[in-house]
This record gives sequence, C-alpha cells and structure tokens, in this order.
Amino acid sequence: MAPTGFCTLEDVRRALRKSNLPGDISQDEQLAVDAIAAETEPLERRFNWYWYEPDGIEEADAIEIPTEPKTRDDEHDIPTSGGLVHGASERRRKRTRKNSDALLESGPNYDRRRKHDRRPKREIRLAFGELHDKSAPAYTRIRLNRRSVQAVNELYVVNGDGEFEDWTEQYDGGVGKLNRGDEYWVRVNNQGVSELYLDVHAMDDDIASLSNAVYVDFDHGRDEIPRNVRRAVALRAGATFAEEATIEIPSNATVYNVETKAEDMRSEANRLLEEYDESLG
Repeated sequence: MAPTGFCTLEDVRRALRKSNLPGDISQDEQLAVDAIAAETEPLERRFNWYWYEPDGIEEADAIEIPTEPKTRDDEHDIPTSGGLVHGASERRRKRTRKNSDALLESGPNYDRRRKHDRRPKREIRLAFGELHDKSAPAYTRIRLNRRSVQAVNELYVVNGDGEFEDWTEQYDGGVGKLNRGDEYWVRVNNQGVSELYLDVHAMDDDIASLSNAVYVDFDHGRDEIPRNVRRAVALRAGATFAEEATIEIPSNATVYNVETKAEDMRSEANRLLEEYDESLG
C-alpha cells in the first residue's frame, strides 16, 4: 500500500523546476515518496487538521491521497472552574453562621464534613446556562483535538456509579448549530476549531469523577486539500529530496547551491502555512 500524502510526485517535480534545482525524481522515486510521507503526518499534528480529496487526484500514483475523513478516539476531563470558593460545592445548610471568619475558626471536624459533602458537579465550568435552572440546557465545553469534526460516532460520559454511558444512544445531538439545545452538540467555527458541548443537566448529580470522564470517537477532516497546503508539502519534500538525492552534474554545468535553495523552499513553505499558524493563537 502506498504511503499517504497531501501532494503528488508531480507537485514535487514542479516545485524543483520552479526553484531551479537539478535532479530527476525518477532516479530515486522512493526517496521522493518517503519525503512526502515524512512531511504529511507532522503537518496534520502541527495544525490539528486533516485534509482529503473525496475524488482523489488523477495524477497521484505512488502516493495515496486521502479520500475520506479520519477517525479519532480521545479521552477528556470535564473542565472545572478556575477557582472553587470554599463551600461552593456543598449542600446549603438551614443554619448558617453570620461570622465572616467562620471558616477560619472551624475545627477539623468541620473540614472533614466539608470534604464529604463535596459535589463535583457543582465544580464544572459552564460555557453558558445556569446549573440551578433545569428549564434550559447548561453547557460545559470541551475543545476537541482535531479540527473540522464531521460526526460523533460514540460519546461516553461517566455516571454516578463510575461507569460510562453512551450519550449517542441515550440522547439527541450531533455536529452543527442545528443541534444546539440537545444534550450534546459540536460547534465548528470558520477555522475548523471544533468544541463539544455537553448539557450538565443530563449528567448524574453524583457524577463519579471529572477527570478522564469523557471518551469521544469522531470523524474529522476537511473535504479539500488547499492549494497552499499541497504546495507547502511539495516544497518541503522537494527540499529534502534535493539535499539527499545523488545528483550527477556534468563538469561544464553550473554548480548549484543546493543547500541554500532548499532553505529557500522551506521558507516559502512556511510562508504558505502562516494563516494556519495564526489560527492556532
């Protein structure tokens, strides 16, 4: 099976010709293929983005162009508030102490009772909504590890018994704003950033833990390889090929500064990818 890449061998040939670098990919095609594959996966991890061409690319032969979304399975914590006020997650008691220094004066028995009464669900950070108002959803938000999420296949959330329930079977939800108001939904912004919203009201009141509490299996990817991404991969792969390939130069030929031209190619690739770097901020 051919390795996966975001550009073709012809893209690399064009990049070499435009940069006036010598060498023929046919001399060592495997080296060029390896260079493309070596640049593709790091680019996906760098930007948390996966690109594919549903109809493929006609000129692709030695490289496998992705044609379908990719599936990922991740584990997440449920986000908590930046700070927890002492006693904020406890039951409200009928009898309260008026002294503002009551917490400082309380003995060890009170502190043990406070820890016993801790309710993790009250510590969940809300994106919007009110925890005490169950007439409308109160969502907490989790940033997913890949952009352009297309579908949620499985969504497991811990319950009060420490077991995991699949919300895709029990509740309504999906990807896109049309699912807002359901128990879960995924928002995808213009830069492909994808965030999972969970209705806290749908969680058990005595949720067992907020750590490692959510497992989500989802499909992700943008159904087009942008020209700047395709060309950037070709430039970087071409630079590597030019540096590593064995090139025979006739004695009367112009001597090329391969190393300098290869660095120029990488600089141009970085320029093409600047908009994706900026979107990470």
